[in-house]
Amino acid sequence: MAIAIPDATAPDNPVWTALTGAQRHLAHALGDMLRFPSDVAPFCAVPEEGTFVPATDLEYLTEDAFFLGALPAVPEGWQLQELSTVTQMVYAGEAVAAPPAAGVTVLDALDPAMQALTALAFPGYFRARTGIMGRYVGIHDGPRLVALAGERMDFGALREVSAVCTHPDYTGRGHARLLMRHVMHGMQREDVTPMLHVGSGNARAIALYEALGFVRTRVLRHARLVAKGRSA
Repeated sequence: MAIAIPDATAPDNPVWTALTGAQRHLAHALGDMLRFPSDVAPFCAVPEEGTFVPATDLEYLTEDAFFLGALPAVPEGWQLQELSTVTQMVYAGEAVAAPPAAGVTVLDALDPAMQALTALAFPGYFRARTGIMGRYVGIHDGPRLVALAGERMDFGALREVSAVCTHPDYTGRGHARLLMRHVMHGMQREDVTPMLHVGSGNARAIALYEALGFVRTRVLRHARLVAKGRSA
């Protein structure tokens, strides 16, 4: 069940909302379907649940494509592999004070270390140019990037905190919490409400986000589009 969030409406079709709004400059149209460039994000979207997408549009997809929220109807020769659901959360806490800056670096949008680090936590979702979607901050141990957080989908009044991850050798040191506070503080300075998406089965992450002041708004369907016969 969805809950009301003051001064902001959480999108139930987030990819479509981003690509028809604040990030429309990134939208590629394939018939009634929109998608991010494949080297920016692996997401496609349709305007509403059950929108039929013909094979003549899908043949232009050369890499994995994912849907979040509204799922399309697909033609013979294609299938949607439903994945674990995603929980949407919106920040409903107090203003985030400026966190300590020592050790936190604003990352270059095309830094390949971001893709390498996120591949350990959620392989395939962070692409070579995902960093152009927003501001990303990290923590290094020497030259090595060991923790990361940043901004991904933009909904205008709301913006998504994303790519929150820490290298397994560096967990338990508060890096994720610190970097999230940096990202959230930056959003609030722009009068934007932070929100995020997290795998519904990731109880540890959900507990962290709730401790930071996020509340659950809804559970979204999540699916990977593949051509039949293609290896998953």
